[in-house]
Amino acid sequence: MAAYGTLTWVGHALAPLTPGITEDLIRVTEQMIPVDDIAADLGDMRAASIAENIAAVQHVLADNIDPATVGPPPGAAAYAQRLARRGVPLTVLLRAYGLGQYRLLDAAIGLILATPGIDHNARIAELLRFASIYLDRLNSSMGRIYEAERDRWLSSRQAARQQWIARLLDSDDVDVPAAEEALEYRLDRSHLAVEIWTPPTVTGAEATRAMEQARQVVSSALRTLGRGLVASTGDRALRIWFPVEGEQAIGDLTAQVVASGLPVRVALGSLGEGLPGFRRSTRNAARAKDLAVSAGQTAPPVVAYDAVAPFALLTDDPDELAALVRRTLGALAGAGVKKELLRHTLDVFLTEGASYSRTARTLDVHRNTIQYRIQQITTRYGITLDTNSFDLRFALGICRWHPHVLTRTF
Repeated sequence: MAAYGTLTWVGHALAPLTPGITEDLIRVTEQMIPVDDIAADLGDMRAASIAENIAAVQHVLADNIDPATVGPPPGAAAYAQRLARRGVPLTVLLRAYGLGQYRLLDAAIGLILATPGIDHNARIAELLRFASIYLDRLNSSMGRIYEAERDRWLSSRQAARQQWIARLLDSDDVDVPAAEEALEYRLDRSHLAVEIWTPPTVTGAEATRAMEQARQVVSSALRTLGRGLVASTGDRALRIWFPVEGEQAIGDLTAQVVASGLPVRVALGSLGEGLPGFRRSTRNAARAKDLAVSAGQTAPPVVAYDAVAPFALLTDDPDELAALVRRTLGALAGAGVKKELLRHTLDVFLTEGASYSRTARTLDVHRNTIQYRIQQITTRYGITLDTNSFDLRFALGICRWHPHVLTRTF
């Protein structure tokens, strides 16, 4: 037997009052939480949910049912599930239940106070204990129903989005208008695919937070024309397509990513038009990411495919890459901090037109230091600088972006 038998008369006395309470609660709820805030077609469901919940409380009280054993009415559960699918916050639902509790308690306390010959304080205290248990049980049940439906819906929606994206990327026969509607992303414009990922040391909530913040940084730095299309490519990776206008200032993006201090790396595809450009930008962003991962810690925080395309395409035959580097650089194509420093100096030296002074300014060292390093390169490693500088720079670039060639033996 439940411990609230002395309140059964309150439940019976509430019965003729419930229509008025329900009508008043629907009206007040609509004023506090307008239907437009959730969706016009949910108005009837909300009204039915309120009526069911009011009737349920009256029934539990009148029949002396233990409130700790009561579940939510079917209509209320369906309403919570619909709100979850619409993305309406759970707080909207719980706020309505709090308002309903207040209205019922107000009416029930009024009945108790109007009844002579009873201990008013004891009955009101008992009613408040009942209401606390009932509302806690209801809120917990509705919260679980809402969250389970939200998780199921999001999982289903995400799966459908991934299927549409896969069709856009791989299928020769894809319904583009249907894909645009499902993804809420237009394909008849310029796109820039962006890969964002975190190092293996960043996991869980920290990785999720870092990628979301990085997405906002990238969106702010690029000249976007609207909301991007986001897809997860792993636990610590996102792929985003941004609608953009014209070529982007990668230097600005790099500066903002560095300034953010986020533990992320970013790779950009090439700008592309329409569905073909959407696909090409995606492929090239993935190639730029693979190259950045291959380069390891030496890669900059932002890698643009257009700036590294020749090296991003060199992935099929690592033995040939290593052989090319060895033929051009000889023993300088070896592992070690000193050889890496000499290769970097040579790369800058060739970029600066073999100018010792400009190379020194770029590397922020003394001119004599540059002369000493170049002398080591030419005498100790036998590299001739009057040969084709393209071959040298190409080999140096391979060493930077494909460091695995440095440890490869023949």
